[in-house]
Amino acid sequence: MDVIAQRLQDIWSSIVDLTSRLVIPDWGALIALIPVLIAGLVALFLLVTIRRWATAGPRRMRPARVPPKPPAGVHPPAPSFAPIFAALGAGLTFLGLVLGGWALVLGLAALVLTLLYWLREAMRDYGHVEPSATTLPAVVHEPPPGVHVPGPSFRPILVAGAASVVFFGLVFGGWLLLTGIVLLIAALLGWLRDARREYLYTVEADRTGHLRAGPDPRFPTGSVTVAGLIVVLAVLVQAGILPPSTTSAGSASPGPSGAPGASAAPAPSAAPSVPAGDVTITAKGFAFSPTDASVASGAAFTIAFVNDDAGVPHDIVIHDASGASVFSGEPLTGSAATIYQVPSLPPGTYPFVCSFHANMTGTITVK
Repeated sequence: MDVIAQRLQDIWSSIVDLTSRLVIPDWGALIALIPVLIAGLVALFLLVTIRRWATAGPRRMRPARVPPKPPAGVHPPAPSFAPIFAALGAGLTFLGLVLGGWALVLGLAALVLTLLYWLREAMRDYGHVEPSATTLPAVVHEPPPGVHVPGPSFRPILVAGAASVVFFGLVFGGWLLLTGIVLLIAALLGWLRDARREYLYTVEADRTGHLRAGPDPRFPTGSVTVAGLIVVLAVLVQAGILPPSTTSAGSASPGPSGAPGASAAPAPSAAPSVPAGDVTITAKGFAFSPTDASVASGAAFTIAFVNDDAGVPHDIVIHDASGASVFSGEPLTGSAATIYQVPSLPPGTYPFVCSFHANMTGTITVK
């Protein structure tokens, strides 16, 4: 009997506890369940929307998809991933412009490969175009009376290519920038010559009543070849590959009457002499070396700055934690070396960059 009474007492206590929870609820726990309730309502709404969308429309469907068939004489281009690949190649190229070095080479290679893939897609698409069954009228190169149509020209393409070299030169400077400016001027002068000839044809038409069409443009193989060779030469000179350094010293020739032979003059060294400084930082290959340096606090210090990139300007600009400039060194065009006098800095970490090339960074720690 005692066991049964105890069991009934436990049941009654559970009922009283449950009733107390309903009469006096735990508002904190209920408020904590509000996000769960909202999530449940959102899930229920999505399920109802999906069900309504799935059951909307006609109930009957064809057993198979009807392949599209364009009308006669219409050729729709097939879907292609070439534009996406070309965009990725262009993105890698711009990333290489920031990082420099092999990243730029890989980015350019990716861009060239993606453009070649796009060209292959276009050529294959063009090869599948069916010839027209009707005979086209003869091509008339002369426009109708009173209408002046400018002839086709490769000048915009040449100008765009020269402008691209100029933009690369703005990043790397030196010979590449000079080459881009020269090619751009040459392309613009050629375009101006074509415009002048077209204008003369228009003036002639005012007297004769007949507008001559300009000569059919031919692909500028010679101009493109010469421009490409000049750009390659400028890149080699900019990279320091050309001209090659010669260090051979000529053999001594004996003097007359047994006099000692005159020794050949020593060849000048291509690398600049490094001055003494508290810290030595070298700019080479569009990167600082080392990228981390340490100096003592409480006193001014010197930086021996060496620029090993021939014909390229570099400098060192030191910033504090807020990004404000605390020291800006004079630009130095390589190959050369100099000493920067840096004032005393409080203890901390100071990033430094090259104001000409944002990808060149490093850190100076003042202890």
